[in-house]
Amino acid sequence: MKKLNSILKLSAFLLFVVLLASCKKDKDPYASYTPEREASLIKEWLAGVKSAKLPLDSTATGIYYIADTTAIGTGPTVKAGNTVTVKYVGSYIDGIVFDSSSSMTYKHKYDSLIQGWEEGIEVLNKGSRATFLIPSAKAYGSTGNNSIPPNTPLLFVIEVVDIK
Repeated sequence: MKKLNSILKLSAFLLFVVLLASCKKDKDPYASYTPEREASLIKEWLAGVKSAKLPLDSTATGIYYIADTTAIGTGPTVKAGNTVTVKYVGSYIDGIVFDSSSSMTYKHKYDSLIQGWEEGIEVLNKGSRATFLIPSAKAYGSTGNNSIPPNTPLLFVIEVVDIK
């Protein structure tokens, strides 16, 4: 009887510990995703581009891009209202791909895309391709979105297949 009592007390104690641990809040997995971290990542990326002597440019709004000199397009650049077909790969600055498409068609400035995409693609014309570095302020900001952590700069390689 004494042994059964001890087992019951031990079981009750272990149950209490498990319940207490389950009530404990999980540590925020994105706590380290700060604006300072983002600034450091962008600075490192820009330094790498500079040391590789790649043709870096930027828009007036702070979207950095590297035009692909092997995919020079023709005709007018993308404008609001155009129906644009693109191929793209979206990745984090470390190269991990989070999205891609071999053929996506959308109406520029009417369909809901991130601000940095909409601003950056306006430097491209049909047949051209570029790599864009989009700061989080022009992407998903300080809150992130689904698989995109907060304060995360994004890279997009975008090729304009058609403009109508």
